[in-house]
Amino acid sequence: MLTSVDNVVIVIAAVAIMAIGYYFSKSITDMESYYLANRSLPWSLVIGTLMASWYGGVGVVGTVGYASVFGLASWFIWSIGAHAVRFPLALWVGPRIHVRSDITVPDVMQSVYGKASAIIASVFLFIYCAQVGEITATGFIGEAAWGANKVLLGTIIVVFTIALTCLGGLMGVAVTDMIFFFFMVASVSLVFPQIFDSVGGLAGIREATAANPAYMHPVAGMPISKALMLIILCINVYADPTFYQRFSASNSARTGRRAMLTCFCIWMAFDAVTELSGIIVGVKYPDLQPEMAYITMILENLPQGLRALFILGLFGAIISTLDSYYLIGGTALAKDIYQRLLPNSKLSDRQIINFSRAGSCILGLMGLGMAFRFTLVYDAIVFFSSLWMSTGFVAVIMALMYRGKKTPMAGLASMIAGCVIFAWFKLYPLTISESFGTLEPLLVALPASFIAWLIGNQIGEDKNIGDSVIRG
Repeated sequence: MLTSVDNVVIVIAAVAIMAIGYYFSKSITDMESYYLANRSLPWSLVIGTLMASWYGGVGVVGTVGYASVFGLASWFIWSIGAHAVRFPLALWVGPRIHVRSDITVPDVMQSVYGKASAIIASVFLFIYCAQVGEITATGFIGEAAWGANKVLLGTIIVVFTIALTCLGGLMGVAVTDMIFFFFMVASVSLVFPQIFDSVGGLAGIREATAANPAYMHPVAGMPISKALMLIILCINVYADPTFYQRFSASNSARTGRRAMLTCFCIWMAFDAVTELSGIIVGVKYPDLQPEMAYITMILENLPQGLRALFILGLFGAIISTLDSYYLIGGTALAKDIYQRLLPNSKLSDRQIINFSRAGSCILGLMGLGMAFRFTLVYDAIVFFSSLWMSTGFVAVIMALMYRGKKTPMAGLASMIAGCVIFAWFKLYPLTISESFGTLEPLLVALPASFIAWLIGNQIGEDKNIGDSVIRG
């Protein structure tokens, strides 16, 4: 569907982006410059990198897919909830937490619970950072745009992302994220008025869905179990490593707070566009795979040249998310797993950076191996987010925010219980009723993890060092 003109524009943009990554590679001298950009990110770059990293292919293509299946409920339950919980994150949590010598989430875990908990958290954090849903999204985009093989196109995107991550570190990631942020918002918003008019606006949507009133109901279009699971997943952002990395990399706590608050109006407006786009896809193409139908519909309504801008926006969203998590996951493998398992290795910053780059490559291979086993993009991200949240969320949040006693057993018990319960209900699903749906493992695993933390906290003594987190 793309013409030679479109393809040339995409190639030129890819070369330019890689050149930016190479330019910033010259400034990488130690781990702080590679992972935290010397804590120098200004307000504008923090906005761009947060927006691009937290949307990605899941936030664009995945949102369209879920909206087309579940209707307006995906907006009220997922979008509003996900953004509402970020207000405390911006106003109180971020400014109260400043990571100093401990620059990763597992560093904080070790200072509170000890080495064993830090290593377990690092392993699950590493898996989470594979961001399989983003690679899943590349397959749908490639099939619709070029008729390309999913695995081949996914491999190209992963290789490009790894190269960009390894070259520029966080500063290169942040600058290219800002560029991708523009492509993503501009391209998706550019075509929305045309497809909105093609169904007759809101009146046309209401008429087309009159036979299924639940589709345009704020909550009725989604099974109760899935709705509860999505509501809980909204708070996963409090244990998301990209937030703590970006906040630590800001040139001040005030910069991070202002950037987060600025993002809210952009997020809400952009979600309205993607959610309505998904509903339009559900109305026009009810029998087609929704994510592919969306991309095909957009490309059919754009002239050549502008089609390239749209594809760049989608791939830019994916790459900007993957490179952020590959950077964090690679560092988790090098610093939080390898160096902790071999404490006498005395790796230099340069060696840790090289191991981090190797970790990025491993994450890419993991993602490619699992990405195309999911029907919808959101199915992939929900699975891995639920696994990380079931295992690490309670331990991380209690380590950062709870001021009382915290024992090593609390962290271990919480993570083990959450992981085991999640695995059990995933392997042996339990259907409650037709309206409730199948019980989502996270709904059981998260409370179990918290109960295990409370029980474990009664065993042993408080070993918290207390110097890795500043609480105001």
